[in-house]
Amino acid sequence: MTFNIKNTLKLLSFSTVLMFSTLPAQAQTAVDQTVLNHAMTVSKACPGAWDKPACLKAMSLSNQDLAVNYASKVKAAGHEAEIESVKQVCAASTAASEEEYPAYAMKSAFTECANGIYDISQRTSVTPDPSHYQLLIGAVMCMSGAPECAALEQQMRTMAQ
Repeated sequence: MTFNIKNTLKLLSFSTVLMFSTLPAQAQTAVDQTVLNHAMTVSKACPGAWDKPACLKAMSLSNQDLAVNYASKVKAAGHEAEIESVKQVCAASTAASEEEYPAYAMKSAFTECANGIYDISQRTSVTPDPSHYQLLIGAVMCMSGAPECAALEQQMRTMAQ
């Protein structure tokens, strides 16, 4: 499955991807602390090293929480039948939290999770946490060599200081 940025952009405005470091202090409190913790970990491990085990592990751990929290939100909205779909599309994206896997495999898994969450959100009208989902989208873009990654990495390096 290939990354479908056009569909993702319909769900979220990418103009604010991971702009945690530029948000005013009061806006940062609106972002879940768990998401901020993951963003900090990814910011320390990933810029310039998207294919390295430390980054892949950080993203896998982040995706574990993203999938669990999204599945809970889907269930709370009365779409229990979709919980298995969330598990199926995001399970592989959590694999690097336990062992090392090749970056190309994890990029594919992250892409499948991002696209799968988008598809589920279209069926249910239940959206994931935007900041957490943007963390996943940013990783896929950087692993894909997207030109926007340079600015994203700069923000991450600033955040990690």
